[in-house]
Amino acid sequence: MFLTEYNRIMKKVEKALKQFLEEKSKELDNPFLSHFYNEIEKFLFSGGKRIRPILMLLSSAAINPNIDEDGIIRASLSLELLHNASLIHDDIMDNAETRRGVAAFHKTFENYSKMNYDDEIQNPEDFGVAMGILGGDFLYNVAYNAIHINVFPPEKVLQASLEFNKGFFKVVRGVIIETDFMGKLLISEKEYMEMVAGKTAALFEVATKMGAILAGAQDSQLEGLENFAKSAGIAFQIVDDIIGTFGDAKKTGKPTDSDLKEGKKTLLLIKTLENADKYQKDLLTKIVGNRDSNPEEVEQVKNIMVETGALDYSRSQAKILFEDCVKYLNNINPPLDEKYKNFLIEIAKMGIQREK
Repeated sequence: MFLTEYNRIMKKVEKALKQFLEEKSKELDNPFLSHFYNEIEKFLFSGGKRIRPILMLLSSAAINPNIDEDGIIRASLSLELLHNASLIHDDIMDNAETRRGVAAFHKTFENYSKMNYDDEIQNPEDFGVAMGILGGDFLYNVAYNAIHINVFPPEKVLQASLEFNKGFFKVVRGVIIETDFMGKLLISEKEYMEMVAGKTAALFEVATKMGAILAGAQDSQLEGLENFAKSAGIAFQIVDDIIGTFGDAKKTGKPTDSDLKEGKKTLLLIKTLENADKYQKDLLTKIVGNRDSNPEEVEQVKNIMVETGALDYSRSQAKILFEDCVKYLNNINPPLDEKYKNFLIEIAKMGIQREK
């Protein structure tokens, strides 16, 4: 039942996103802008689970099952656009070659430059990075536009917009912290949780709170949904990090050695370093963050993650966070609609049981 509902909402989100983009495309009268816009659209429809818009709709319906679904979905596009903007910028910072099994957005324009410009006049790599920065900026901008619709009372739209701004700030803050971590080998679990609360969980929080606000939620309900979303978002990132190292590249569309070569700080790595003996730590110091590490060395790191219990620990923490999600939802007063409360639990469960 839940998967049927999830897929139904996902199709409606994608239809609304398509319509929204078509509205924006009418404003274009420059050939290169049209090409740029087409690449934006291709990126947005290259994959993705649409979890944030779906969370927003489920949260609104949990408060008011008779909510204007089309109105909520239209407003929820802001979160999908903001999320994808952050991915484009993340790929630039990570120097990623691919995203969802195809060329990263900035790499698409690097290739465009090679085919259309003289390398002596326009450096392809610089052009790709510039277009990537602008692509993210473009999506950030139109994301704000999606919130402001006339379906809901102006004061609720304003309150939802303020939550969107807070979430945007938290995401940027989290990425800044993560970027600082890239230059460090040792960070604490507490520091990791602080970073993830911004980078990933913030948009989960915003999704649930925006939906609930537009549905007329009470403060006590907003607080419970916020706590649920924070736990769900952190659990989602922990699992994402596990998949990023131990997943199937054919399913994820991203090499499984990239996080280790970039020195990405994950709960997996933190617990591995914490539990490793001297020999293992020496190996980790040599391999983690080294972009020239070979497949055998990467495999050594994975083995150490298993041997030190870091993989089991990370999985157990995600499970604990999921259990917290259930408790938060069950304790909300006034209670949520039972059907949509259960759907929220299922989407949190899906986040920790996925393979990509």
